Amino acid sequence: MDPAERDLFLQFLWTRGDTDAIDSPPKLKEWLVGLGLLEPDEQVTDDDVRLARHLRAASRNLCGNTDGGPDPRTQAAIDELNARAPLKVTVAPGGLAIAPGGTGVARALSNFLAIGYRATTSGEFSRFKACKGCGWAFYDESKNGSKKWCDMASCGTRSKMRAYRERKKAIGA
Repeated sequence: MDPAERDLFLQFLWTRGDTDAIDSPPKLKEWLVGLGLLEPDEQVTDDDVRLARHLRAASRNLCGNTDGGPDPRTQAAIDELNARAPLKVTVAPGGLAIAPGGTGVARALSNFLAIGYRATTSGEFSRFKACKGCGWAFYDESKNGSKKWCDMASCGTRSKMRAYRERKKAIGA
């Protein structure tokens, strides 16, 4: 997977932390224009914001989801984006490629769907995960793809200490 695409997808997943970088039309517009995914003269509506936030939640839900499948809202968000900006199959050197479709904000968001699709077909989407400690999305670059935490020094250590204390409490020590 192209590292620039991987980083772009992670930026999308990281738009919500202590604050939400895409929770209003001006913020979503600024964020997409800053990434070069939207022209500055494009209009951004509340409906675009809702779609972006639903797609982000759906994408985060898919990251490292190994317990029972995706939330039903995940498919609904992807279906809505596909209705507004369906992915296009194009001819590329050596075969076929997938590209974003549509216009405006929907096209900008379709880029993230295309990245997710390419990561899936290359077998790399499973390396996008949500930290078991803090929920932050990360890309697992470990050799065997078994990372559970975004950072072992903080989330991993806290999780291991919590498990240690629970084991000690269970045996009455």
